[in-house]
Amino acid sequence: MAQNISVPDIGDFKDVEVIEILVKPGDQIKKNDPIVTIESDKSSVEVPSPETGKIKEVKVKVGDKVSEGSLLATIDNAKAINSETETKEEIKTEKLPEKKR
Repeated sequence: MAQNISVPDIGDFKDVEVIEILVKPGDQIKKNDPIVTIESDKSSVEVPSPETGKIKEVKVKVGDKVSEGSLLATIDNAKAINSETETKEEIKTEKLPEKKR
């Protein structure tokens, strides 16, 4: 299941610039791995992933201005990926009925 990754509470800042994109679609990441780096006039902050999973889509580019709650990317979380894999494995291991002669 896809989950949105948004800018967390970064204090009293609005319209901070995305200065670096650290992931691309298809990347496998872990919880707390950095997704993007944003920079205000006072500091640079790496925004971490809230979940383990695979990056589905990056919604920002370098130079974009973001604020708290702005959508950065979507991720297929590990639970969804694991259940999808298990379902595929169940299908593969399912025995076909024997033919009667």
